[in-house]
Amino acid sequence: MISIYLYPNSSRNRTGVRNPYMGQLRAALSRHFKIVNAGRPSNRGIFDILQYTRDIDMVFLNWIEDLPGKHMGFLQTLFFLGMIRTFKIRKIKITWILHNKKSHYKEHPFLKKILFNQLLKQSDLIITHAKEGLELIPGTTRSAYFPHPVRPITSPAITDEIPVYDMIIWGSISPYKGIDSFLEYMRDHDALDRYRILIAGKITTTELQKKFKELRSLSSKLIVRDEFIPEPELMELINRSRLVVITYQSETVLSSGVLMDSFSQLIPIIGPSTGAFRDLAELGLIDTFNDFPELLQKIEIQLASETDHKSRIMKMKIFMEEHSWDHFSEQIKHLIKGISVS
Repeated sequence: MISIYLYPNSSRNRTGVRNPYMGQLRAALSRHFKIVNAGRPSNRGIFDILQYTRDIDMVFLNWIEDLPGKHMGFLQTLFFLGMIRTFKIRKIKITWILHNKKSHYKEHPFLKKILFNQLLKQSDLIITHAKEGLELIPGTTRSAYFPHPVRPITSPAITDEIPVYDMIIWGSISPYKGIDSFLEYMRDHDALDRYRILIAGKITTTELQKKFKELRSLSSKLIVRDEFIPEPELMELINRSRLVVITYQSETVLSSGVLMDSFSQLIPIIGPSTGAFRDLAELGLIDTFNDFPELLQKIEIQLASETDHKSRIMKMKIFMEEHSWDHFSEQIKHLIKGISVS
């Protein structure tokens, strides 16, 4: 059986909230391969791989471009760049899921660029969840596009209840997501007090906490829940909203767990015209925007619309069936076995 070292499998992260994608990916890979560090989360970052190099056939990477910004990130990055040569000598394959165009975070841009470019060239396989991601990958590197798998989450039976919120913006509240900028735009255009807005997720910086406190004081309809919300409650909040709004800045984003988890609840979504958002919009499954004026306009149109959404929901359900984690597990099995024998 092929043995894989899966990164990250950390006992700590930047926000303190565990990434559900990694749990789903670990389960998908474990159906066909041995994940050597599956039950051993590390607080040593990528240095942890040293204890496994004699036992693995593949290193499977996610969000590796953020490595320079982590604890002892400079040393971790230099170490990992050196390990790439070791992988080649030992014939250890490198698979990388390319989630973003570049790191969301601004620290150490030069070192991140070096790491990003090296992995574009040195990876044996790069998988992306957005067609746009294929444009970043050199023609000499084996690549594959699969839409971000969708979790089969059952929606709470609240369809007869009146929605509590006009829109929900959820997930960890980080600077790159542009949530504060959009709310400030709404404030400047007298729209902040027009809609019932729920911001749901842990705010990651003190500066953002101050901004949201100020914005909240301007509108009685703006609710900010600065906390980690358990999944069952979060899914209920999504279902009690008329619309999910995703305000990400397009210069970094390719795919999004927030997008796909919202998608699984069959709720109307508006997100940036980039990456996986654009892919889903081309299929008529969600809507997208290019700038805040267009976003606000589309929110107004969506909330004023009385259109029957049955056709869209049916297409969303078909997409979910075709792009489940079970299906992704089978696809990735064939890809990994293909590069392991090459």
